[in-house]
Amino acid sequence: MKGLFQKLLREKAETTEEKKGERRYSLSHLNSYKQVQKRSLIGWIVAQCAAALHLEDEKREALFFMALTTENFEQIEDEMIRELMQLGHLAVEWIDKNAIIEEEMKSIQPTFLSKELMNRVFNNIQSDVKFNEKKIDVNEDIWEVYRDVIYAATHGKFLLISKNDLENYLKGELLCEVEIVERSDIPKARTEAKNSFLDHEIKASKMMSYTLVISEAVTNVLKHANSGKMSIYKKDAAFYVVVQDDGAGFPLKILPKTTLMAGFSTKVSLGQGFTLMMKIADQVVLETSPSGSTLILILDGKKEEKHEHI
Repeated sequence: MKGLFQKLLREKAETTEEKKGERRYSLSHLNSYKQVQKRSLIGWIVAQCAAALHLEDEKREALFFMALTTENFEQIEDEMIRELMQLGHLAVEWIDKNAIIEEEMKSIQPTFLSKELMNRVFNNIQSDVKFNEKKIDVNEDIWEVYRDVIYAATHGKFLLISKNDLENYLKGELLCEVEIVERSDIPKARTEAKNSFLDHEIKASKMMSYTLVISEAVTNVLKHANSGKMSIYKKDAAFYVVVQDDGAGFPLKILPKTTLMAGFSTKVSLGQGFTLMMKIADQVVLETSPSGSTLILILDGKKEEKHEHI
């Protein structure tokens, strides 16, 4: 990597005459102000990561320059620099949609940077960017405050998402699907869920806990809505239990108490439900609006370890 930095700095300093008219670097791939703005932000993020890694000023400047002039990050030969650029690109996408950085980081496994360092850098830059942007949607700002506060207060156990984020959770192998219309559908959903867990060799104690919270979630469909549906997906080492309904949704103002105060209950709340779910699930995810809600329970899907007896 040291050699690449030296080469980049040397070439950057050479004049056009010295290169005999050859143009080594070009910005022709940046066709709009928005693209220039995005690449500049990537360069700034990468430079800040480099600063956190205690790289020299010249190297940080070289990385910023590279973020602007490299047409395709995938073609960068140095693995560390390629990873920095790719992570910078991802960070810009997360910042653009004002995502929770810690949540997005779960999907990546960086080789050269620690997640702790990246969280710190990305969150600081996200705060700077959003602070300086003109606020245009007060309701959206309020929703994001609720989302971030609840996420932080539950240590990431409860995540409020928008409808646009739902598709990320409806992926993987579909194990079962049950329509929830009447009381008899509750034990049916519980049985289908249990069979799915049995097929994947989940130990009995876990399975009992899982079917308990699923029963709670499905029961609440009929309490607070006319109908709904339960689906279970298997993705990597986790089950995604998706419970959708056509109810009136959860008002934002009650969500902090519903998620943070055990036993809190109103006509539209789950009472003990969310508290129990957060104890058993790895994470509880909720999308809610006046047209209905989608509750997602992310459950540990690792198989039971079998020990041989000697």
